[in-house]
Amino acid sequence: MVLGSDCRCNMVIKESIESRIRWLIISFTVVVSVFFIGLLVVYAWVIEDNIFNRIVSEEARYIEQQFDETGERVTPRIPFMSLHRDWKELPEHVQVLRQQSPERIEFPLNDGGTIHIREVQLGNTSQLLSANVSSYEISKVYLPKLIPWILFVLIVVVLCAYVLARYLGRIVVSPLQQITTAVIRNEDSKPLTFEHTFTENEIGYLAQTISSSFNRLHGALQRESDFSRDISHELRTPVAIVKMVTGRIRANEPLNADAINKVKSAVKEIEDTVGVLLALSREESVQKEPLSLLQEVEHCIINHFGLSRVEGAQLDIDIPSSYRVVCNKNLLHMMLNNLINNVVNHASVVVLNITLTGHRFTFSNPVDATPPDDVLSPNVKASHSGGLGQGLHLVKRICERYGWKVTVTTADTEFVLSVTFS
Repeated sequence: MVLGSDCRCNMVIKESIESRIRWLIISFTVVVSVFFIGLLVVYAWVIEDNIFNRIVSEEARYIEQQFDETGERVTPRIPFMSLHRDWKELPEHVQVLRQQSPERIEFPLNDGGTIHIREVQLGNTSQLLSANVSSYEISKVYLPKLIPWILFVLIVVVLCAYVLARYLGRIVVSPLQQITTAVIRNEDSKPLTFEHTFTENEIGYLAQTISSSFNRLHGALQRESDFSRDISHELRTPVAIVKMVTGRIRANEPLNADAINKVKSAVKEIEDTVGVLLALSREESVQKEPLSLLQEVEHCIINHFGLSRVEGAQLDIDIPSSYRVVCNKNLLHMMLNNLINNVVNHASVVVLNITLTGHRFTFSNPVDATPPDDVLSPNVKASHSGGLGQGLHLVKRICERYGWKVTVTTADTEFVLSVTFS
């Protein structure tokens, strides 16, 4: 975890997601607002031009109709309109624009005004109807007056977009910032937790997934560290015994029954210890399920090889069938087997009482001598014991994994080990 911590401390956030979202929303709002304002201005001009074109077209149709009925050329009814015999009667720059674009209807004047021109068919000849609409163009007149109001509306829209961006930043980006801060400030020895509860949406799912993955990784690294420490600590004594006996074999010294039994006991302790430590270090040990305590105890007793070879063994089991304990089945079996091994190997008589009172699970059996005070510590055993003093220590390790309290008491040559389930 040290390497991961260094990586987190060296990480520099160059750009905040909140500021990026804010500027994107504001920029988008400005672009869209300017686009629609321009669209409205163009629309006003188009509407105004089409109104003028329609008025000129209606007047041209009236003049053609009157000529067809009376054969006379009438004067336009609208004051700002006039008839011309050809293009030569119009200003020179209008003639030039006509040559460049024969389909053109609207032409600018030198004084800033505008005329609309349409051909009128009078019998076999055509004349030009022109309308000088300079005095009636209101778009050019009112646009300068509308610009301050347009800018005011634009500023209001941008401010609303800014408020919306801050709101989105608070409800969307703020939870992400909380997750980032929690990950950066997390200490290697502690699980990852969040100060605030996230809503049940994508961000809440992300926070839950990050916390679960982070803590699983932390747990895996912690189990690896514990396994490395335990291997060097728990196996030191049995390995030393095996090395001592190996040295005697190399020196061709004869082995007595006690040395052979010590080797057997050391190998058995190594096997049991490695099995428990491997189980504690695996990811599967974290997985828990509700188990019937009575059913698991009966399973371990029936399948225990050493107990089945003891003649006259007496067992008294008093466990409610409805009681459930939440733990890993493999570790529970290892704990029960170690407790049964302790009775088979060290009890004066194999008389075992297994009871459950409330949440207190008790193993009791008679003994000839008072066991050591700290019998749950590693390498602690009775003076007459042929083992290495690791069995009950492994039971303690399993109980510590689940937060169970384990105690040992002796009274009237009776050994009592109790496990209080949390």
